[in-house]
Amino acid sequence: MADYHLGENCDLILIHEDVNNGEPYGFVLSPSPSDKSRSISIQRQLDDEGATSIYIFASIIMADDLKNPDGSEHTDRRQTMYNKLLDYLNNLTGISVGSVMGTYLGLGQIGHSTTELHLIDATYISLKLTNITAYNPPVDSEIFFASEWQPDPANAEALTWETSVWR
Repeated sequence: MADYHLGENCDLILIHEDVNNGEPYGFVLSPSPSDKSRSISIQRQLDDEGATSIYIFASIIMADDLKNPDGSEHTDRRQTMYNKLLDYLNNLTGISVGSVMGTYLGLGQIGHSTTELHLIDATYISLKLTNITAYNPPVDSEIFFASEWQPDPANAEALTWETSVWR
């Protein structure tokens, strides 16, 4: 398993308990046409009853010679990345998304969720996920990734009930 670090070897991390043995998997985002940065877009919607829905949009790029955000060579080939994304998309709920703003929990797919453009040298996928459960603001990614079940007795650096979140 590769360690994924936002801004270094990925821009977006997907997590689902039934994919990749529950381990995070990082994807590289396409640069924006208007500038060279990579970003996700979040739209918030408030319904008549006061419930908040969010829609997360991201454009993922996949290629055999893909460069990471830090300029290093991406470890996986295009087909491997594509297959991994399809593994996540086979799950309609329970997807978490790690981003520079934190980790969004309880996401899934409703309606149209991807638009794919397959070229000879690269694949571009526009992804849309939404909160399936009640919306909660993103959790600090450092805390999220450190929050795991511990053996008995717990590791000395383990988080406590007061400092962890569930995943």
